[in-house]
Amino acid sequence: MKSGQNKQKGFFNISLKPNGTDLMVGAALQLFAANYSLRPGLRKYLKGSDGWINFVVGICTEDRGVAYTVIFQQGRVSVKRGVLSSANAVMIYRDEVVVREMVNLTPNEVLLLLLNSKMRIQGNMSVMSLFNFYLSLVLSKQYKKMMLERREADCSLDSVVSTSENISNEASRNNQALIKERLIGKACDQVRYLEDPYLAQYSLEDFPRIQRFLEIHFSQQPEVCSERPRLLTKWYKQHGFETQANGMPWNPVLRQAHAFNYLMSNKQPLIRENDLIAGTTTRKEIGVVLYPDAHATLLWGELLTLPNRTLNPYRIDPKEMDLLHREILPFWINRNFKEWVREHYCDPLCQRLDERFAVYFNWKTVALSHTILDFPKLLALGTQGIIQEIEQKITSLNAAETKQIDTLQAMKVCLEGIDAYSFNLARKAQLEASKESCLQRKSELLRIVEICRNVPMNPAKTLEEALQTIWVGWVALHMENTNAGLSFGRVDQWLQPYFASDIEKLSTDTEKQNFIQQTIERVACFFMRCTDHLPTVPDIGNYLFGGSSSTQSITLGGVTEQGESAVNDMTFILLKVTEMLKLRDPNINARYHSEKNSDTYLQRLCEVNLITTATPSIHGDESVMRSLEGKGYMDVEIRDWSAVGCVEPAISGKHMGHTGSIMFNMVAALEMALNNGMHPLMNWQVGPTTGSISENAFCSFDSFYTAFSSQLEFLVTQSVEYNNLLAEAHSVIRPTPLLSSMMEGCIEQCKDATVAGAKYNTSGVACIGLSDIVDSLMVIKKLVFDDASVSMPELVNALQHNFHGSERLHALIMNKVPKFGSGNAGALLMANKVAKTIHECFASKTNFRGGAYTTGFWSMSNHVAFGNLTGALPSGRKSGKAFTPGLTPSPQASKNLLDNIRDVGQLNPQYMDNNVAFNVKYVPSAEDGHQRTVSNMRAYVKTYCQLGGMQMQLNVVSSDVLKDAMAHPENYRDLLVRISGYNAYFVTLNKEMQIELIERTQYGA
Repeated sequence: MKSGQNKQKGFFNISLKPNGTDLMVGAALQLFAANYSLRPGLRKYLKGSDGWINFVVGICTEDRGVAYTVIFQQGRVSVKRGVLSSANAVMIYRDEVVVREMVNLTPNEVLLLLLNSKMRIQGNMSVMSLFNFYLSLVLSKQYKKMMLERREADCSLDSVVSTSENISNEASRNNQALIKERLIGKACDQVRYLEDPYLAQYSLEDFPRIQRFLEIHFSQQPEVCSERPRLLTKWYKQHGFETQANGMPWNPVLRQAHAFNYLMSNKQPLIRENDLIAGTTTRKEIGVVLYPDAHATLLWGELLTLPNRTLNPYRIDPKEMDLLHREILPFWINRNFKEWVREHYCDPLCQRLDERFAVYFNWKTVALSHTILDFPKLLALGTQGIIQEIEQKITSLNAAETKQIDTLQAMKVCLEGIDAYSFNLARKAQLEASKESCLQRKSELLRIVEICRNVPMNPAKTLEEALQTIWVGWVALHMENTNAGLSFGRVDQWLQPYFASDIEKLSTDTEKQNFIQQTIERVACFFMRCTDHLPTVPDIGNYLFGGSSSTQSITLGGVTEQGESAVNDMTFILLKVTEMLKLRDPNINARYHSEKNSDTYLQRLCEVNLITTATPSIHGDESVMRSLEGKGYMDVEIRDWSAVGCVEPAISGKHMGHTGSIMFNMVAALEMALNNGMHPLMNWQVGPTTGSISENAFCSFDSFYTAFSSQLEFLVTQSVEYNNLLAEAHSVIRPTPLLSSMMEGCIEQCKDATVAGAKYNTSGVACIGLSDIVDSLMVIKKLVFDDASVSMPELVNALQHNFHGSERLHALIMNKVPKFGSGNAGALLMANKVAKTIHECFASKTNFRGGAYTTGFWSMSNHVAFGNLTGALPSGRKSGKAFTPGLTPSPQASKNLLDNIRDVGQLNPQYMDNNVAFNVKYVPSAEDGHQRTVSNMRAYVKTYCQLGGMQMQLNVVSSDVLKDAMAHPENYRDLLVRISGYNAYFVTLNKEMQIELIERTQYGA
């Protein structure tokens, strides 16, 4: 990167009299620079494969009491006082106290200062990450020692929260007793071949191969894999990125296609030892896939410390680290979505708000992958059939329609890349078979040769061919687009015809039973394949989205396109595999239609949820479908909806919905309304002035609600603007011709999915903090305006002091004001009012692809991160505490689960067309027994769905067990919990998230 490249407006030259902190920082930076001048072993890192890495970084405090510039130029490092206007990035600390704190922080912890507004970064985030890498090179020994001390301190903290040994042992025994038994099912719905659809006779012990895979999953540390970025960067350096090697501009879609074809043709074809499905996402046993065109450059500063971080450490080979630093990451330092927007739109306000993390987080900085491809089409036609369709479309075009022809050619080139990879897998399997001495394994490998020579090029004819087709397509899709939220869709529907065809060919009951067992094993292999990769998560991500995997949703059950029960044999086989493996990913979402689906099916969903403690998520089919009405979808398409990512609905194979585009903090708008447009923690007068509390601007609740709505509108507008700018960046930096080839509308319109090629184009938002907002507004309405028992200035003063000195007011709020989830009609009315307001705000906007914005109420784990960035609320919630997850009522709302169920079930689904996450911690007693516990769970879920509930997810684990897991993580590596839309292993979560789960209200029968 050249010095001064991507210069930012608003940076400043400063000349100040030095103070103590300023002198300390100056001396430290001079020592840092001297290290690179005097130590050749360090200086070599200043040079990349294309020459010296040149850039400029500024460091200062908000009051400019500390101000320096560090210049990296032609292999030299120098330090100047003041911040130069040529700085590519500036690290701005809140005050000198924070600067002094820096002495005790590691590079990964520096970014965590963003999460409490102690620091902000102005300019290129990749440059800042690079600077942190250079810091870590100098201080690597100190950093490793500090990180070890952090880990030991965390272990010491964990022991404090442990329950007594008797309590934890009893809780553990109760839990084991409840999940030990198995129910037996009966024929139901569309099940034709399973005598006992629950498959109670099978257990994990019947599948030694899968047991081994599961042990690897829990014992093998993930490892960073550079294969994808290495191959792509090599191709781009040879053939050009912005322009071709001959200087002519590239059509981005065609450029991406050729690079993708090169990647797939040269990707190492691997077959995991003893696996039945060929192909891997990376070269590692469990690989971290890197997307430097998105967010992988944020990992730059952690390359040396990744194995030592407390949460979710990654291994990294020193050779790959060196390759990333010298060859790969410098190429992408400006060629990523964030920096494209910053350069082309001059660091807009909407981007600066996103980078403060307090009001919204935009997923398009990472991915555009929250969608579902047309897998039935790939299975039915194969890549060659789709290529024929593309060629026919090309022949129908005028030769002058070059842009359209290029787009179609790009799709074809991508599909040819998949074929090349599959042929390479066949050759690899043939080679391994020639060396194999075990006859059974030799036979399996030869079958893989046969399968990979046929699919996905040609239509799948058997169940094993269908699974291999989907998997190879899945690997390819994750080579093109970020592995975050891309989802499979209705896998039971896709696979049932192949299962039925295969079993119908068998003549004896023994053959059929063997085939059923083989199918369970093969599906389990498929599930375990899905665990072979993880998304790139910088350490800051462990606090924003802690414990999440790629969130690859599979949807089961519900109704067919014709409106009849869709529950079939493969539904129950997939549920059996879910029960046996207890994986966080794939993310199993079950549709339940109270009129069309049987109680036998619902009972099985609840039993699997009990055994796994957290999955599947259950969706009220009727209400989700109602939420999709009036959006332009055909009835048969609505009935075919699938869950994407966490819980979001999409029309399978036709809908580029990016359903997780924005994580939106609604509570920020409330704080800004209380502070006349200023955000308290950011200390930023950023919103419109809507009325001063000190000047008694609000004469009624309606006038305050208008102020809240105005702040909401401002933040919605900003978040949408940034989402649309990033969408434009995707169309330039990373179009998706492969994804487009399997999305209805793209071939017909000759357009890439990033530029509205799909039949349907929307963007989905997760609105966070609904219960916190509703409960706060209820306090303001009742105490300030209806009862006039407290003035607005008194309330705001209590919030500013976190209720210290206002304990009586806090008690009044907690005990006397009705909350959402309590069964109070006024609170329910307020919840629907707020949901309608936010829905209308987003629905009035249009995305880059000309589609609408849909609104959901789920939160991943952002309810914890946003809560950390929020002060005390009128609801009585204290400063820094997590919000309630999804739209779950607060723990204080009611001790009766039915109150929660009634209120959440009566929310209007029309305002929630991106679905909801309703979290329930259900803790049965040992006396309930397995059958009774399942029956109780079924009754709650059925009641909720019949009342109009859209989604419910149950954590069937007690706070005592969670506390013991916090204290003794080595005993709970597979303890599964549901966060807010996704699953996680409890021991991988940060402490704040663990505490939030522990503090959730427990309900029993």
